[in-house]
Amino acid sequence: MVLTMLLTLSGCLFRSLDDLYRPPEKSPGYEQLNGAIRSVRVGLEAEFGVQVEDVTIMAGDNTANIQLQDLDGDGERESAVTFFRVPGIEKPIKIYVFTLAEEAYTVTGVVEGEGSAIYAVDYAQINGEGRKEIAVNWQISAGAYQLGVYTLDDVDLSAGNDGGEGSKGRSGLIGEELLLTRCSVASDGSSGCRLLDMDRDTHTEILVTRTDSSGLSSQVELYGWQEGAVASLAVTDLSAGISALNRIRVNYLAGGYDQPALYVTSTLADGRRAIDVVAFVDGEMTNVALDSTGVSREILQGYTEVNPTDINRDVVAELPAPYALPSYGESTSSNFWLIDWAQYDERGRRNHVLTTYHNVSDGWYLEIPESWRDQITISRNDQVTGRREVVFSHWRGEEQEPVPFLSIYRMSSSRSSVAEEDGWMILREEENATYAARFHEDSWNSGLKEMDLLERFNTIQRSWYNE
Repeated sequence: MVLTMLLTLSGCLFRSLDDLYRPPEKSPGYEQLNGAIRSVRVGLEAEFGVQVEDVTIMAGDNTANIQLQDLDGDGERESAVTFFRVPGIEKPIKIYVFTLAEEAYTVTGVVEGEGSAIYAVDYAQINGEGRKEIAVNWQISAGAYQLGVYTLDDVDLSAGNDGGEGSKGRSGLIGEELLLTRCSVASDGSSGCRLLDMDRDTHTEILVTRTDSSGLSSQVELYGWQEGAVASLAVTDLSAGISALNRIRVNYLAGGYDQPALYVTSTLADGRRAIDVVAFVDGEMTNVALDSTGVSREILQGYTEVNPTDINRDVVAELPAPYALPSYGESTSSNFWLIDWAQYDERGRRNHVLTTYHNVSDGWYLEIPESWRDQITISRNDQVTGRREVVFSHWRGEEQEPVPFLSIYRMSSSRSSVAEEDGWMILREEENATYAARFHEDSWNSGLKEMDLLERFNTIQRSWYNE
């Protein structure tokens, strides 16, 4: 009876199937914004005589074609930013800012730029007053990028009354260019521009990473607001010999100061990978990982499948230092590696945190006890169809066969009942995979119990804090 009354009161019993499956109505605000955008598009097409195209944002956190933003910092996303491309003109890409006021959207700013596309766009308060500035990573051509920073603080808002459709109205709305400089992009898609308070002075600065085609002087440059303009505040070198950028991330250094740092992974000319750590220390920007030869102390060679990661979840990045395990006879165990993870502090001190075995292909890793150092080797056993098994063995020297003491496997489908029947312990079950382990009988005492193994086993997460 109660259920019947609830259904009746809800109105569900009296609605037709057409009503139930009808898409939700669009809000009046959406229609007003859509109308304002359409008006600008029509005006641009009439002015230049070409069909106006939408612009795709290729990377970064802001990739939508219409982006709602709180540009004035009042906590309300009152501004909408959208992107057009007008083919065949000098500055073909137009970024329009619409602001809601008195139930209507009007154009309150325009940014124009050269290039074929927008790689990334971001918003931050840089000059300390007015609206947030807009930072745009313009793609000039394949492999060539420029970072532009623009302020809308001094635009003529009265020019927006005509919708900004004509060149006369648009000219008064165009934002001031504060910075235009060359910028690089990493091969994983990460932009070489970052907006953050690098020197912890409560003001947002701009970090720009650039590679040198000769490989001699790749650098990170810091820009900030100084004496009424965006100026270069500091510059520091990356490792000498860089041929390509692979990955650029922001995280923190170890210590109690929450010091931001830029972690830059690059490929050197000889194929090795270098990890540079750029931070602002004692009033100067410095690469705390750089050694006396001008190359980072953090070099990956032979095993490059891992990157700086917050492996222990303390909001500080750890850097990987892989080392190969010994092999017995003609075994292929030399292809197995352990990884020592270390943190840097603001003084450039390198502190060991933990050691892991990473099985990247199967998507899991195991925290290795320090007591296992120089005591183990690893091999594979793929004899069971659909089961990818890793075998940990006690290393007894080159002249004696290693003794297996632990096996961990990944099965591509959920087979927990089979694992339990075979004496395997389930470590984790996911939608398309089961991870299980077992200790071998009458083998080396590894010092681990089942609960220890559960705590030390993790699946690899594809994302990283503050990527």
